[in-house]
Amino acid sequence: MLQTEKKLPKTKDISAKERLITHLILIGMFGAIGAFTVSKVSILTTEINIYIILKYGIILGVICSVGNLLMYYFYLTKTISNKDYLDIEQHYSNIGFLSRVFYGGFVEEIIFRWGIMSLILWLLQLILGQLNTISVIIAIGISSLLFALAHLPSIKVVSEKPKVSMYVYTIFGNVWVGIFTGWAFFKAGIFSAIIVHMLFHILWYPIQKMK
Repeated sequence: MLQTEKKLPKTKDISAKERLITHLILIGMFGAIGAFTVSKVSILTTEINIYIILKYGIILGVICSVGNLLMYYFYLTKTISNKDYLDIEQHYSNIGFLSRVFYGGFVEEIIFRWGIMSLILWLLQLILGQLNTISVIIAIGISSLLFALAHLPSIKVVSEKPKVSMYVYTIFGNVWVGIFTGWAFFKAGIFSAIIVHMLFHILWYPIQKMK
């Protein structure tokens, strides 16, 4: 992240160090929330079963990647100018492969699945007394939507006059990722969700390099 911040466009409102501090505060806060709530949610597992983790992580990760790539190359790139496309690709390049894999894989999953999704499930359990599949769908939906909304500010970094399709892709593309990482978290735990998220970036990277 520190190396990435040096390449990203500088803004007057917040410095690179302030962004890094903000990230550390967020991961500490939501890491603590998850540590408190996960073990109290009856339908979440804290058991580390390598086979189950890899099964859900790899299968869901591949499906998630294919779906998002279809949205990106057959929807977004068809609705924006070549300049916008190159600006988006340059932004991804500035972020860097390692930051995308490890920041996306670890930090975002600790915040949105380990922290927020488990908190929602815990609150639903307190209200309803017993959780079911509908409760899981609600928790995945809310955490996925928040995950998508958190990515909206990056659009203005890429383009001064963003197309509507950029907002559409950012919301639906990230909700799509959130659904698969959320389901992996529910079925196999946080490490499986991390694998799904990391695999999404790992599989996309060589395609971007070829393009």
